[in-house]
Amino acid sequence: MYAVVGVWEMDSAQREAQQSALEGIVAGVSQLPGMVKGYWSDYEDPARSHTFIVFDDRDAAAAFADSVRGNVENQTRSGVRNISVDILAVKATT
Repeated sequence: MYAVVGVWEMDSAQREAQQSALEGIVAGVSQLPGMVKGYWSDYEDPARSHTFIVFDDRDAAAAFADSVRGNVENQTRSGVRNISVDILAVKATT
């Protein structure tokens, strides 16, 4: 399995738009081929968020990461800026 781990900077003035966008994102991501599990989290600092989306193979993870990197316009519209998106091999689960 492979996880796509994202770090995000969030504009707190656009929280409502971000929550609305998140609902659509979760629904869409859950339908992606190879998707295993997804987690969207807030950091202690509300201006930062982390995402962990797990796929069953690297190709599916890479396709998703590419789509995230190519979605800057929608991210900007919702007051979100991507700091990083990395593809990591999952070594163990519980």
